[in-house]
Amino acid sequence: MRLTDGLGLPRDYVVSACGVLPATRFAVEAYVHFVRERSLLEAIASSLTEMFSPNIISERVAGMLANYDFVSADTLAYFSKRLDQAPRDADFALNYVKEHAVTHELQQAVLKALTFKCDVLWSQLDALYFAYVEPKLPPLGAWLPEVEGSG
Repeated sequence: MRLTDGLGLPRDYVVSACGVLPATRFAVEAYVHFVRERSLLEAIASSLTEMFSPNIISERVAGMLANYDFVSADTLAYFSKRLDQAPRDADFALNYVKEHAVTHELQQAVLKALTFKCDVLWSQLDALYFAYVEPKLPPLGAWLPEVEGSG
């Protein structure tokens, strides 16, 4: 909320989630379903994408602060906290997976879980790119940067 408040988006609009891209909503719901229905090992293994978060977040935060006047350290506070939290989360997940994925079958399940999570993340990136970069065709009801409070 700090980010969207800092960017001037109406809080009730953000909380309503009505401007979320349909593909993003679908991907998030698929991930929630996955971690709810699969084993604890698979759910934890799917979070191993956090291993790469600190480098990515650090690069993106620095780039945003350097290139966008409307972004501040305060609006990006969530991401800055993740620089310390993500390695702890990833260390826990990796240790858990190493301890519990003791058979070839379980190791394959771990790999499939991580692949699934990467597919979820790519789906979200694809949706953002298609809607806002090329060919710039956001679906009906999606947030539009040019129109405050759109949806």
